[in-house]
Amino acid sequence: MTDPVRAAYDTMAERYAALFLHELDRDSQTLEALAAFAEAAAGQTGPVMDLGCGPGGAVDHLRQRGLSVFGVDASPGQIAQARMAFPERHFAVGDLTALGVPDASLGGIVAKYSIIHLPPADLPAVFGEWHRALAPGAPVLVSFFGSRSGDNHGRPFDHRVITAYELFPDTVADLLRGAGFRTVRVEASPIPEGGRPFDHTTVLAGKPSD
Repeated sequence: MTDPVRAAYDTMAERYAALFLHELDRDSQTLEALAAFAEAAAGQTGPVMDLGCGPGGAVDHLRQRGLSVFGVDASPGQIAQARMAFPERHFAVGDLTALGVPDASLGGIVAKYSIIHLPPADLPAVFGEWHRALAPGAPVLVSFFGSRSGDNHGRPFDHRVITAYELFPDTVADLLRGAGFRTVRVEASPIPEGGRPFDHTTVLAGKPSD
């Protein structure tokens, strides 16, 4: 993650936590996706990594579902907020593009809206790094702002923190396949009326076990 993104999230850390610490309470789509992810990860022995964990709500939720999970975020400010909210959970400053873990050591990866600030051209290398780090059979759950047209894949927009990119779901799924993943499910739901013209999208994929 670039220094400007890290700095922007540091600056917004306290306000961001106030807005999103309890977002799962009102986000049925993400709860359903996390339930499917938890089921897929249940047989794994390695820990789950939540990349771009923010204030830590998903880490706490997945831990309550019985997974060994820790949160990673490029922003020290976000990690500080997560540690205050969930002192019994595990969080660390880190980079979603370079995980610093052994090959095939993770039991799953969650990346909830954390790829939206990456230049889209970087995604193949990032997904390749995730594939390297995941154990055979481990799932990956990615969520992002989904374009409704392939022509708009990678188009920047003014996110409330710092510039982000909308991503076309089919293109993201193809990039995951190209990195060696097997796509399991793509789900999209429209942003409420008055929102931006793209969808809340999740892709659940897995590293093949054979």
